[in-house]
This record gives sequence, structure tokens and C-alpha cells, in this order.
Amino acid sequence: MPLRHSLLALAIATIWGLTFVSIKISLQTLPPFTLSGWRFLMAAVPLVFFVGKPQVAWRWLIMYGMFIAVGQFAVLFIALNLGMPAGLMSLVVQMQVFFTIALAVAFYGEKVQRPQLWGALIAAVGLVVIGASKVGAGLGVAFFLVLLGAFFWGAGNTVAKHVARRSLSGKVDAMNFIAWTSVAAVPPLIVISLVAEPANSLLLPITSASGALTFHLCVLAYAAQVFGYGLWSNLLTRYPASAVSPFALWVPVAGMSATALAFGEILSGSQIIGAVVVMVGLAVAVFGATLMQRLTRQRS
Repeated sequence: MPLRHSLLALAIATIWGLTFVSIKISLQTLPPFTLSGWRFLMAAVPLVFFVGKPQVAWRWLIMYGMFIAVGQFAVLFIALNLGMPAGLMSLVVQMQVFFTIALAVAFYGEKVQRPQLWGALIAAVGLVVIGASKVGAGLGVAFFLVLLGAFFWGAGNTVAKHVARRSLSGKVDAMNFIAWTSVAAVPPLIVISLVAEPANSLLLPITSASGALTFHLCVLAYAAQVFGYGLWSNLLTRYPASAVSPFALWVPVAGMSATALAFGEILSGSQIIGAVVVMVGLAVAVFGATLMQRLTRQRS
């Protein structure tokens, strides 16, 4: 990729890492489903009035919205509410890389490369180390929810892949897709909030409005969702996934650094070891195939 697009990918990954601070601060005022609902409502409005509906059946828009809004973000917000450290969550949720690969194998018959398999096994060892420390700290449920959120992220990626494959051009306009999947996500989030959360929770961003809350909601809706996911999807349509996806490895670095500075989160020795092992596994999965190809060319 050209330098400007490499810097753009790095900027997006940095923003995604920093949003874990905004999420944790927002959850001090808003319950999880209310926060997720407002994130997607603000992402949809006013963007939806300026972009047309993509040539995609409503069932796929709804499915993507449910996987990402309810399955990924709302579940992750619940995990944070249960005490999962935000920085550590930014790392564990990157297991979506392996769930995305597994679902691609299951639904599209894609072949798993050896480095991806080795990377998954290495990362799994790191997760066992982290998971053991979380269970010992009484956060086993929160850790499981983060993994569940990572799975739903992978499921959302699979739906997006399916939609792109079924379109005539093989591409779907990113901004249109994000705007209208956000629209599809809002109604179920409202219903769940009304049923599962305290009365009037949905009005809290208005009745308990503050400059800080408004700022962090804007970060989540516009910086992370519209800017981040929109431009990331655009990069993926321009370049191979192997050229873009490695930049996602910067998300946990930015996330863990930001939450350490903002909240003083300190990882235990076992958690640091587990985090390093997971990062090594992710790096092997993402960079391994390219490295092997280069070594093969040099030998020949």
C-alpha cells in the first residue's frame, strides 16, 4: 500500500484502541444495550439521509446489524460492566481473526494455511493463560463474553463477505452499508434495553447529558464506526486483506496503552505473558504465510 494508506490504516487502528477508554467512561452513565443503541443511532443519523440504501436484501442488513451491534458490542459492553479490564479486552477480542477464518472454512470451503493454524494454536495457549487468571479473579463469565463478542465480530465479517460476493461488482459501498446496517441494528437494541434495563435508560443520554458523555458517544459513533469501519472497508476493497489486516494488531497495543494511562490498569505477570503469547500467535497467523513465501523465493 502507498504510505498515505498505510498511515490511514494505522490511524484507524489507533482510534479503535482509544475507543476502549470511551466505552468504559460511557458505561459509567449508560447501561450496555442503551450505549450500543445510541452508538448505532448516531452512526445512522444523519448519514442515512445522504446515502442510498445499498443493493442488499434487508435480511443481510439485519443479520449484520444483529451480529455486530447486539452480538459484538453489547456483549463486550456487558463484559466491561462485569469488570473485564478494557485494555485486556482490546487484545482478547482480536481472536475475531481466527473466528473469521474458521467461518470462512465452514461456509466457503476456504483452505486454512499452515501459519494460520499454528498462529491459532499459539494464541489459544495465551488465552488459556489469560482465562485462568480471569477465572481466578472471579471474571470467568466476563472473559467468556469477550470471546463470544469476538465470535460475533467474525460472524459479522462473514456476512459482509457474503454480501460482497453476491454483489455484481464484488464490492458494496462501505458508507451505505454502515449507515443502513446501523439503522437495522437500532430497533432490536431498543427492545432489549426496554425489557432488560432500568426504565428510562434510553433517555439517559438526554436527561443526564454532559459534555464528556456527548464527546465519548461521538467518538464511538463517528470516529470508530463511520470513519473507522467505513475507511477500513474501503481499504479492504482496494488492497488484499493480507496487506490491510496486519494493522489490526496495533489495536490492542493502543488499547492497553490508553487504558493504562487513563485508568491505571496494571496487568499481572501471567496476564502479560498470556498477552505476549496471543500477540505472537496473531502475528504468526497474519504474517507467517508472507514470510514463508519470501523465504521460499530466496532459497530458489
